[in-house]
Amino acid sequence: MMNYQNPTSEQVDEAVRRLLTPQLRRAFFEGLKNPLWLEPLAKKALFTNPPEPEKTDDGLTRDIYWPELDYLIRVAHQEPEAVIGIISKLSASSNSWVRRAAFTIGALVPAGEAARLKTVLKAWLPTGWGWRSDPREIVDFACNLLDGGEVTTGRWVTNVLFRPGPAGDSRAPKTFLEDYWYEDGLPRVVEALGDDGLYVVLPWLTAYERESGRVTEASDFTVLSRDSIRTRSGLSVHGSVEQSLIDGVRDAAVKAMLVDPAKAKTSLLASRTVLTRKLALFAAAAALESAGLTEERTDSLVTAATELLFDDESRDDSCLIEYGELARGVAYVDRAALEPLSDFLARGPSVGVEDLRERLRKDPDETPEAVEERVESYLSGWRHRWFAAIGDDALPADLRPVLADLDARLGVIEDPLAPPVTRMRWGGPNTPISADEMAAMSPTELLGHLESWRYTGQGWGPEPSHEGQGRELTSLLTTTPMAIAGTSDLVDRLRPTYLRAILQGWEAALKADLALDWGQTSELIKGVLMHSDRSDFPVEGRDFDDDRDFRWAKAAAVSLLVQLVRKREHELVPSGELERFAELLISDAADETAWTEYDADRESGMDPLTISLNWQWPVRLRGLIYLAGHGTDAPWAQAALAALEIEVARTDKYGAGRAVVGEGLSRLLVGVPVWLNAHLEQLVGSDQGVSSAQQIVLSTAIATHYYHRDMYDLLSSSMVAAVTAGGSIEAGWRREFSPLQRIGEWVIDALIYGHKTFDDSLVNTFFAAADAAVRGDSMGRVAWSLFHADTVDNAIRDRFAHLWDERIHHVEDHPDDREELKDFYWLAKGNKFATEWWLPRLRTVIELEPGLVSSRFIIGKELAQASGADPKNALAVLQQLLGGHDQPGMVSYDLTQNAVPVVIANAIRSGDDALKSKAEVFMNKLGAEGYLTLKSEVNAVLEGSVTADDVKD
Repeated sequence: MMNYQNPTSEQVDEAVRRLLTPQLRRAFFEGLKNPLWLEPLAKKALFTNPPEPEKTDDGLTRDIYWPELDYLIRVAHQEPEAVIGIISKLSASSNSWVRRAAFTIGALVPAGEAARLKTVLKAWLPTGWGWRSDPREIVDFACNLLDGGEVTTGRWVTNVLFRPGPAGDSRAPKTFLEDYWYEDGLPRVVEALGDDGLYVVLPWLTAYERESGRVTEASDFTVLSRDSIRTRSGLSVHGSVEQSLIDGVRDAAVKAMLVDPAKAKTSLLASRTVLTRKLALFAAAAALESAGLTEERTDSLVTAATELLFDDESRDDSCLIEYGELARGVAYVDRAALEPLSDFLARGPSVGVEDLRERLRKDPDETPEAVEERVESYLSGWRHRWFAAIGDDALPADLRPVLADLDARLGVIEDPLAPPVTRMRWGGPNTPISADEMAAMSPTELLGHLESWRYTGQGWGPEPSHEGQGRELTSLLTTTPMAIAGTSDLVDRLRPTYLRAILQGWEAALKADLALDWGQTSELIKGVLMHSDRSDFPVEGRDFDDDRDFRWAKAAAVSLLVQLVRKREHELVPSGELERFAELLISDAADETAWTEYDADRESGMDPLTISLNWQWPVRLRGLIYLAGHGTDAPWAQAALAALEIEVARTDKYGAGRAVVGEGLSRLLVGVPVWLNAHLEQLVGSDQGVSSAQQIVLSTAIATHYYHRDMYDLLSSSMVAAVTAGGSIEAGWRREFSPLQRIGEWVIDALIYGHKTFDDSLVNTFFAAADAAVRGDSMGRVAWSLFHADTVDNAIRDRFAHLWDERIHHVEDHPDDREELKDFYWLAKGNKFATEWWLPRLRTVIELEPGLVSSRFIIGKELAQASGADPKNALAVLQQLLGGHDQPGMVSYDLTQNAVPVVIANAIRSGDDALKSKAEVFMNKLGAEGYLTLKSEVNAVLEGSVTADDVKD
């Protein structure tokens, strides 16, 4: 402060008089360092009126920077009381820069001054603390309050930041901070909260578990949150907010245990969840490991620890790791305290024996002896896990021989305190043997294993199942389809789960062009299709561990048949076998139950084409179309067409069959053109009208096929009807473009390929009847595709350019259709069109409708390059797009970064005095509006140190 001079009133008045523009204010306040100016400037009300946000043409909100904030932040540590007083009076401001500065300043000044910001922060809270506010600075502010003794205000701020709120539309509870910043800031806050942190952070974790639905009045799923409290693992390892809270409570709980073990234990158990009990067990164990404990503190910790250890609710299997850690910790300081373990463990698992018997009973008629054998097996496993977790050194003397006996009978548990994810195979249904082990077996051995293996699990945990083994079998057959070659009678010998797995594996192998044992394949498919839906095998395991009937296997058989009859470039299936598979698909796969299942009432948010992939009836229909695609000379042609006619005549309320027909239309056109023409109006309608069902066929056809002249002619009259119908048409496949836009793309392709002219009925109808926005979408999509093409034929390019010229002339005569030109900017990109062509037309397009300027016009680099060849039009386009330097949005940013200096420099050195004058006036205008470095950047281009090539990609 000693080096600064108090400004005179004349100096202050003169400075205030000169601060007329944002640019001058910014220059003044960015350079002002003297804190003695703060009070006189504040008296002149210079810090009372920050600018409010503005709406931009892009529909976004622009926060105008308030340069006064730079000065306030700079002098805050020297004049904290005055600066906080200024910020505290800005509660009416919605400027995000102001809100950000409040936290920046609050983290710098003494905590007592920072706490005065609570009033303004509460006023801002309903509308947010500013999207520009740095989460790290907000946490710095909170820690400053806590470290400085302003505990009440500090806890209020941390509750706003870290307490989870209702989940809303998502399943995850909402938090003020995004996940990354939450995880980054929480450990700092826990540290700043000190010894009392547990009682602040624990309610946040409790709120998270309740808002996420893990804890309800009737259930507790917090067991899934963390396998081991010590390290992140388990099913929710990627849930950063929850995992951060668990870590935070864990660290705070250890501190709390060292201060008052009884209070910490009571608080942790109060929420009555498995997770908080695990945290209590861990915290007590970690506290006992601390160095330098007094005898009194050790005694109180042992008391709390033994109360936890001998509480019946701690016998939950989910607490095993923490229980073992705590028992070992207590044994280290006071082995005698663990004597009650013998009686405690003798009571067995938390589930009662009677309940256990009922859970493990597989059949009501099962003998009591069989049930008791299974119960005793489970109890032995439970004792082994718990005794091993507690460890030989901590177990009472009478239990050590029991552990030794269990180790001898069941095998030593190498790491009893490891999280279960490292001991067991999670991630879905498990298998008793792997695909590699299956591959080492002969076909006969593998089939024998599948026949004889039985589910012996207890219905809990990640146990081997038929489904798990079936998935391994599918994996094996995908790469080694002959792994069971030569075996027979599979349908009689194997449960439907394995039959489905085999068929799915063979289908995957076929897609990789691997040959199958064709005779075995047809035998199995026929056997599955001819089998009743009922399975003779009793279902084993939990839900989804074993197929209850043959329905899924039949669907897999039909799906495999469809791949077998598909026409390929290189023959894979022998012709004789192909005929047999065709017969199976036509006759044996005609399954009325499949239609009933598909036709049943249900909710479905999927589009028709996606639905067609998931139901047996439309999958078979696709196969019939594949058969027809082989042509009329195929021996099965007439039978396939007859079956096809039966299926397409059904009333298809979900449209999946219609989508399949649209997808396969080109196959029918090539294979059976006479049949298709005879049924065309039935399938896709005509220029007299297109029904909803026919619209699905039509829209799927144009969505799944590239433009083709023959397909265009085939569907032309139906597309005319769709365009003239008005409104939208039914989409068979939901993609990013609408069916009408796709029709427009086909129309434009027909024109630029030279296949059609404006005399064509569909071309004429589209440009006359389609909405201008749809026409613009179609023109833009084709322009986008040419931009991404490696090369474009000159004739195609020239026809497309001619079409744009026609459409520009059309809009000049019909200004209301200007949306048709909205994506012209794509022609400026990719070097497909000459600068001399696109640049003057771009100028015309923007002049026709300045409102078309949007974030799409990101062409700064292209404009800089073009200004060398046509500086006059380049400058005009730059002025049209930019308008003024204070215009917000991506267009402005792109142009100022990539185009402005080069375009202006090329105009100045063009040799055209009038153009040079315009460029200099524009440069000065931008400079006055705040582009302070522009002149030096233009000079750098004029001097040759920067060129247009410097902005190339």
